[in-house]
Amino acid sequence: MLNFKPMDICVFCKEKPTTSSSIEHIVPESLGNKTHVLPKGTVCDRCNSYFALKVEKKALETDFFRSLRHRNRIESKKGKIPRGEAIIPKTNYKAELSIPKKLEEPIRVRLDAKSYELFAKGEIDYLILPWRSKLPIGDQSVSRLLAKIGYEMMVFSLLEKEDLLIELVKDYQLDPLREYVRINSRNQIWDYNIRQIYKENERFYTYDGDQFDMVFESTFLTTDESELYFVIAFKGFEFVINIGGHSTDGFRRWLRKYNDISPLYIDGKNFGMQLTPEFLRNQ
Repeated sequence: MLNFKPMDICVFCKEKPTTSSSIEHIVPESLGNKTHVLPKGTVCDRCNSYFALKVEKKALETDFFRSLRHRNRIESKKGKIPRGEAIIPKTNYKAELSIPKKLEEPIRVRLDAKSYELFAKGEIDYLILPWRSKLPIGDQSVSRLLAKIGYEMMVFSLLEKEDLLIELVKDYQLDPLREYVRINSRNQIWDYNIRQIYKENERFYTYDGDQFDMVFESTFLTTDESELYFVIAFKGFEFVINIGGHSTDGFRRWLRKYNDISPLYIDGKNFGMQLTPEFLRNQ
């Protein structure tokens, strides 16, 4: 059981909360997170509600995350798989595409009248599925989500170390990061790096050879230049943001020095949860 003493202040706004009755999901539930949470008494309800509506919701509604969740059947908080779209030949109608939870159930496509008529006549016999979306480069909502998750992962790692947690919350050097997530009064966009480091359907293995699916994994990287970066991969897409500033130039220099290895796998096999991805298994 977690030995955590509720704090007198919110870890984000640093104010004494009127209420802090909800747990805070570090990674949104709609991105496959059920276990990485901050307990009640960590984030005030006001900040919690703001993040849900103004940070997480906006990022999850981007084409990239909606498509990623759709094609990988990642359920929302309410247990629903996001809908996708199919382009109908000849009419170019963008039809709504619903993927069922069970693989044996049929995929449903909502057509307009003209497209339905052409299908019924046999004049159309296939769909065009835009299965991949463009990488979300320079998207403010994604950047703020990464900053939120990164900071909360730092808090998460110190939940049972009260003195260190208080130092983290009071550290003025993290105020720009907290302000960027909470308010972003200057309408900034913090840079982040994104790339694909393994395929979406990559299998992960335990020591005993059991297979698992990996929705997300994360770590922190301190570079030789003493910069701290937060690294998280969603279904093989690696996102990296600088905890202490706007630029990721230092991370790109680090990549060149270490032959583009992901910080997630700088230690080789069995990183993190003692799981090894397929691409490392035979190395």
